[in-house]
Amino acid sequence: MDLQRTCDVDEPEYIRFLDRFAASPGTALAYHYPFYLRFLAEIAYPGSRVRFCVARSGGQIVGVLPSIEISTDRLHVELSLPYFGPNGGALVAADVPDRRDVVSSLVRAATEAARERGCGSMTIYTPLGAEVDAYLDGFDGVDYRVRRFSQWLEIAEDPAMSPWPAKVRYSIRRASSKGVVARRMANEAELDVVWEMYSEQCLARSIPVKPREHIRALYRSAGDRGSFLLAEHEGRIIGGLICFMGGGVISYYLPVTHPEARELSPAQLLLDAAAAIGRDAGCRRLNFEGSPSIDHPVYQFKAHCGGMPVSFDVLVKLLRPGVLDEYRALTPAGLASAAPQAFIVPFNDITH
Repeated sequence: MDLQRTCDVDEPEYIRFLDRFAASPGTALAYHYPFYLRFLAEIAYPGSRVRFCVARSGGQIVGVLPSIEISTDRLHVELSLPYFGPNGGALVAADVPDRRDVVSSLVRAATEAARERGCGSMTIYTPLGAEVDAYLDGFDGVDYRVRRFSQWLEIAEDPAMSPWPAKVRYSIRRASSKGVVARRMANEAELDVVWEMYSEQCLARSIPVKPREHIRALYRSAGDRGSFLLAEHEGRIIGGLICFMGGGVISYYLPVTHPEARELSPAQLLLDAAAAIGRDAGCRRLNFEGSPSIDHPVYQFKAHCGGMPVSFDVLVKLLRPGVLDEYRALTPAGLASAAPQAFIVPFNDITH
């Protein structure tokens, strides 16, 4: 097996590699595709660089670990697909011989490269449902391991087989009977209406907001990997849902329902429309993404819709002596400002 540490890959070859995961979905997500990696490096974290560790056997790609290197005046870190926590990790298919060794080798090579470039720490989010031992081996132990949970749902190939529990199917029929319509957004003006609704509700609940310009950038760049939907009732936009597709998975990215329209069930109708779009694109799994906690209403809504829990780990390796003191000097606010919505170290560990 050959390992290559690079800041670039052949894009068509890389996309073909990612698309192969659709045969057994769950590891590769839309966030691993070039459009999203470019968004992270150019928009979410301007001036950062996408890095790849690539494993080949017989000249063919058998594994890839993509990451983002963020470097500012006071912070230099390598992160596994940051920004509100999309999953990253090593992309190695389950049928690859010695898969665990490939995962460990990719993690080891990426960590060594990050250390050589002077990064203070390396963070990796494991793929959903992945075994963690190969990652721990590759890191030779970690300084922090945080267990997290997401939820996912299987989507049958047959459109006659609804993925939803009976109560959700009822809500979908009821929304349609009340005149609610789900459709694709026609332009950025409609996107802005949905974003304004989303922003207002996030701010009211003290939830971090994905900036308008970030969502606009993704609208412009996602192409057929993006599903930008809205729900209308009597000519008024009452909800929206943004999802991204890749590797046989459609991922739930930005949902919103107007508070006064909840009884019309636009969220369920939008989910059904997104699942249909995902099915037509070859997706066989819906990734509901993480929630603040299993007691949170967001988690409970996803569970109500059939979302089954799936675990993943956030792993952090400190790469040079004294870096934790540097992070303490920066303070949580400084870390959050330098790399917004990125997991570097647990904040409660640098406030004591």
